[in-house]
Amino acid sequence: MPAVNCGSGTSGSRLERHLSVLSGPAAQRHDAEDASMLMRELTKHDRRAGHERRGAKVMLLAPLRRLRRTLFGGQA
Repeated sequence: MPAVNCGSGTSGSRLERHLSVLSGPAAQRHDAEDASMLMRELTKHDRRAGHERRGAKVMLLAPLRRLRRTLFGGQA
């Protein structure tokens, strides 16, 4: 019996994709370092106006919000 019943609909396949990413094989050290460097580059603080920076932050966090809505049904 599976721990999570994903169903057969569109939301079920999205949930399966998210879970497969979370349970995938561990990244090699070089790949992890590249990913860390990319995240630092994407999230570095710059001297732009507050409104522009706020927009960039929202765009960066949007995939995380979608993932949370998918996993928890918008209840979190």
